[in-house]
Amino acid sequence: MRPALTALALVLTCSPLPARAWEAKAAKVAERLSRPRVPPSSPRWRKPGWAKKIKAPEDKVFWTESFGGRTYVFGVGLVRGVDNPALRASAAADRARESLLEGREGALLEGADILDWHLDRRGGLYALAVLVR
Repeated sequence: MRPALTALALVLTCSPLPARAWEAKAAKVAERLSRPRVPPSSPRWRKPGWAKKIKAPEDKVFWTESFGGRTYVFGVGLVRGVDNPALRASAAADRARESLLEGREGALLEGADILDWHLDRRGGLYALAVLVR
């Protein structure tokens, strides 16, 4: 039995070993990221009402609501065709703030916050911004 074990050890040390589990997973990262994790019929893909207000990334969509003696100005931004998630989120937030500028007629955006995000099936990212006055 000893010569067989020695031969097996020699084969294992001289032949290339299969990739470790983490290497196999890392090799498939791009493939896994391109597949949606949520089925298309899931409620997660349903657009919220505020996201339905904007049709194209160039649109400036804003509206105001009053409650409790305060005025809330809402703006929506949309970005499509950007693969980098951080850049996509930043651009959507910037476009939502630009919409706020339209609603405030050039006023300062100090205190504007991003309230919500929505990612659609095609990779478009919607951002909802609010400014309280």
